[in-house]
Amino acid sequence: MPAKRLKWATKLAYLEVLRRLPDAAAVRLDYFRVFGRFPDLANPQLFSEKMQYLKLQDRDPRTPDLVDKVRVKDYVADALGEEWLIPTLWHGEHLTQEILSDLPKPAVVKANHSSAQVKFVTANSNLSSVAQEANGWLNYDHHVVHREWAYGNVKRQLLIEPFIGEERAPDDYKFWVFDGVVRFIQVDHGRFNRHTRQFYSPSWNRLDLKMNYPDAPANVPAPKHLGFMLEAASKLADGFRFVRVDLYDTPQKPLFGEMTFSPEAGLCRFEPAGFDLELGASWSYPEATNEVAQLRSFADAFKLRDRE
Repeated sequence: MPAKRLKWATKLAYLEVLRRLPDAAAVRLDYFRVFGRFPDLANPQLFSEKMQYLKLQDRDPRTPDLVDKVRVKDYVADALGEEWLIPTLWHGEHLTQEILSDLPKPAVVKANHSSAQVKFVTANSNLSSVAQEANGWLNYDHHVVHREWAYGNVKRQLLIEPFIGEERAPDDYKFWVFDGVVRFIQVDHGRFNRHTRQFYSPSWNRLDLKMNYPDAPANVPAPKHLGFMLEAASKLADGFRFVRVDLYDTPQKPLFGEMTFSPEAGLCRFEPAGFDLELGASWSYPEATNEVAQLRSFADAFKLRDRE
């Protein structure tokens, strides 16, 4: 069995084990798998613990539509305008070689209900193979893996969008928004090749912070439309305790990517590891927000991370 198919089969087997567990037990087991310890869900202090608490407690009826890569476009169009949207070339529940043949290329095939299920399609792609792989994504229950409730309430579909990069995937700007305010920006470069990741303050000072991927030594220039992107991220996140808003920047204008309410399923492995506590302490959740105290706390959390 090819390595990729073996990995997928192993993941499906793990899903079957998780499927039989209640939510709290599954979340604790998943947390232990990543950190080697169980989370304190009775009194969460770390950001990663607060994320697990949020996953178990939050049942905001708005979030299923907002994590759905098809339906979220209506929300973005209403909030920001249709000019922020990457066009949808097709969406549906079963992809065929014939559908792919008729679409302009290059294009990107995605699952609407999960993350990291993406396939680039060019004029030289094996369209039958692409369709087969993409249809298989619809069997994947993203909610069961990490108990992210919103994804379990999404009607599973596939969607196809035009490729918006030039010769490579564009940089992905991920705005971490707490209580309506952008606190920092994650920049992912070369996501499907030599993936690097950096973090910046809203004023574009680099932060001494890593998570899961290496950071490149050279600073990434601020996106041309940073001001518009900051404003858009805050507007889309208004009314939520936390959301990560993903945007792209093109020479002409910025574009919307997706919204995520628990990045990395809330299992964020920061370097230095102490930042998990700093970030958790700086966010009042699950208590009601105290804006003045929280702003001061965030300033304290980031003052030693800023690379002037």
